[in-house]
Amino acid sequence: MKKIEEKDYEIINGSFGVSFVKFKILQKYEKKLTHAITLRNGGVSKKPYDSLNFRKTVKGEIENVSTNLKICCDELKVNFESVCKATQTHSNNILILNDKNKDEYLFSKDNKEEFDAYIVEEKNITTYITTADCIPIIIYDPIKNIVSNIHSGWRGTVAKIYMNVINVLKSEYDSNINDLIICIGPHIRSCCFSSEELEFKEKFTNVWKNESEYIFYENNKKRFHIDMEKLIIGDILKAGIRKENIATCNICTCCNSDKFFSCRASKKDGSDFGTFATFVCLK
Repeated sequence: MKKIEEKDYEIINGSFGVSFVKFKILQKYEKKLTHAITLRNGGVSKKPYDSLNFRKTVKGEIENVSTNLKICCDELKVNFESVCKATQTHSNNILILNDKNKDEYLFSKDNKEEFDAYIVEEKNITTYITTADCIPIIIYDPIKNIVSNIHSGWRGTVAKIYMNVINVLKSEYDSNINDLIICIGPHIRSCCFSSEELEFKEKFTNVWKNESEYIFYENNKKRFHIDMEKLIIGDILKAGIRKENIATCNICTCCNSDKFFSCRASKKDGSDFGTFATFVCLK
């Protein structure tokens, strides 16, 4: 396990036994925005999903996930009845949530429509995405007071779902690129995100040509590692996002699977995996 060192973020222990990652740059706007990324402690799920699991597709976990969600809502002081969640499928789809359509996507409705990013401009609508190595991304426009909650796995990263969100914020909401704040949460980092499959590598090199800048090989010259965070940051800097408006976590979920759920770490020991959650809500 690698030591977690805080820079752009802090880990807050709540009064209900749960812990959250919160970004310091977003904490400046805590009167307007609630945000939190859960660790895996403080819930009711049993092994191997212990204990604050949000993956409800596994047998016997639906009631536990609902209880875990209620625990977090109480801690974050958001309304459990206002929590929205569509179905994640590593798509490139963006859901714009508002008072007109939010009831269709309430957690209690278990909507099967496929969306991997949300954009919200109205208050008291809570969205959450789930990850277990994939990349959670929050994009916030503090001037327009609009927030996006994004699930970007390797497929979403290759599809540049985060750039799609930025483009929608600019075109549909007239967001100024200089105002946007982008926070990248805990995910599997280049130390553990590796493969020996050349076809897999080509999924990245077909999009980003300068592979030596984000891919490195182990000594055997066969296994390679990919730095997805570097790709994302490179893209958003080229788009005009200010460097000082980008915050990241140096937390690898695979290295720190005792604190965060990790699909890859679970597969190493032959167990199943849970997921943690990223919450955002405008106040």
